[in-house]
Amino acid sequence: MTDQGSAAIPALVLDDEHVSVLVGGPVSTERFMVGDASIPIGRAGTVITVEAGAPPGRSGVWSAEKVRLTGPAPASVTERLMGSPWAADESSLPIHIAVRLGEQTLYLGTAEVSRAGTADGVLTDCELRFEAPLGRQLLNRVRPPLPAVDLPGLEWLRNVKDDRAAALEQFITAGIRTQTPPNHLPPALPRACLLD
Repeated sequence: MTDQGSAAIPALVLDDEHVSVLVGGPVSTERFMVGDASIPIGRAGTVITVEAGAPPGRSGVWSAEKVRLTGPAPASVTERLMGSPWAADESSLPIHIAVRLGEQTLYLGTAEVSRAGTADGVLTDCELRFEAPLGRQLLNRVRPPLPAVDLPGLEWLRNVKDDRAAALEQFITAGIRTQTPPNHLPPALPRACLLD
């Protein structure tokens, strides 16, 4: 099977002048922070700039198709992304996504809101879907792949049929060993904690 993802197109480096053009000029631009994401909003569009390699629970590039914005968001950002029931719908204006990568800000493309969560009318989290997915090389720059996880072995399976308690103890102990530094290993589980 061949990879039919987006072509490897170098990302445009954004500066304040580019951002100003994307949102419609500096005169009517408002700037907001939503968590660690900066969001200038203007009469022609919105630019959401997130940090590269952001951990789960923070605003950032989630996958080749998705960006997540974690709030709470000011009312102006909520209205722009979700629309306003009492004014002209500004949610149809383009939403541009960029990412800070060291000293540079890279333009990733446009996105649309695919899911939004609110509490008392305040945007708390928002998922945006890129109109064109990111290529693998660009994705690996803005959201580096996670290191391989050291999974527990399968030795515990030998005891499942004859001694389920021993199998469970081995499974739990192996899982703890892969997640805990060697000098912090817990003592063996007491037999009383295991079910027969």
